[in-house]
Amino acid sequence: MRHRIADRLNHEYWPWWVIYLPVIPFYLYQAIRQRRAAFFTNVNPSIDLGGFFGERKSSIYQLLPEGSYPRTVLVRAGSSAATIMRLREEADLSFPLIVKPDIGERGRAVRIARDERDLIEHIATCQEDMLMQQLAEAPLEFSLFFMKHPDTTRVELLSITGKRFLSVEGDGMRAIEDLLNATVRGGRQARRLSRSAGPELQRIAAAGERILVEPIGNHCRGTAFFDASQLATPELRTALQVLLTVTSGIHYGRFDVRCENEAALQAGRFTVIELNGVSSEPGHIYDPERSVWWCWQELLRHVRRIGALSERLQHMGHEPASAMTVVRRCMQHFATKPCAMAPTPASAGVHRAPNPAAPGLSHGTAAAGLVAIASPAP
Repeated sequence: MRHRIADRLNHEYWPWWVIYLPVIPFYLYQAIRQRRAAFFTNVNPSIDLGGFFGERKSSIYQLLPEGSYPRTVLVRAGSSAATIMRLREEADLSFPLIVKPDIGERGRAVRIARDERDLIEHIATCQEDMLMQQLAEAPLEFSLFFMKHPDTTRVELLSITGKRFLSVEGDGMRAIEDLLNATVRGGRQARRLSRSAGPELQRIAAAGERILVEPIGNHCRGTAFFDASQLATPELRTALQVLLTVTSGIHYGRFDVRCENEAALQAGRFTVIELNGVSSEPGHIYDPERSVWWCWQELLRHVRRIGALSERLQHMGHEPASAMTVVRRCMQHFATKPCAMAPTPASAGVHRAPNPAAPGLSHGTAAAGLVAIASPAP
């Protein structure tokens, strides 16, 4: 009971605006000093609004070098089932696939499609531009927060976030749903998961059996974030430097990556699954083992770099967007009522944890090669 109360009081479950309270003075100071309310929107000149809001993932992938991320195809809203399957076949994408909105955030509508029916139904339900992406099946996921200095192009690795996917261990007596509800983290996800994986959640797991309940690595879907900065090595920094040296107009953000194990990450072998811009969160601030004071200190350590970076890029000719542009974009986005966060189907959301030694994708492998992002034929 004491442990559950401590979990509920931990800052990782606080409202986002409370977590970001210390950022407000920093923002106001920079906005007044630079006389630009949206000064932060120029820190990644090659990404729409710097990656603050409403950017297209398909455009961001095209900025990255070939072979650094899994094969990815854009499917336009309203595409027929025949068009979807043609695009999948032309790109040589095999199931399982990751399906996600081209414009999305916080894991909204991200789903693993394990067969043709799953794929077509999810894309049709969302009714917006979607991405089909080959699933990077390496078992571990991390986030690498970086800053690239515009003058020297030197890349700093600011932090590493490790992720523990939502899972439970069977005891031979309780159903998976009961095991979820026995923890604060699992209890927050049980209702959502029961809508799609209800029958499977009633299964009594064998004693010692590890069940991966949610394979999507988002905090709002039950993934635990933790500080993994101790994994930083010269080889990992070099890999980031190489990756960002061949890009243009990307200076601040976060790579979400998959790798075989911690040693592979430290050696710089990984597959990029997403790149997020200026609104990226340094996810390690939600480490449940850390205090809120440490969280705020780390958050400010990251965001305080944005002001100076914005100023330097302004001197180099990259002007921020106007405040009205940002407001209009927000209004347009919410007016479209995009697809809500779809529950993962039972076939994908609740299954035995994969073998850590199972083969997956790693940075630079042929399986992670680039296929040109394509639109369906009219």
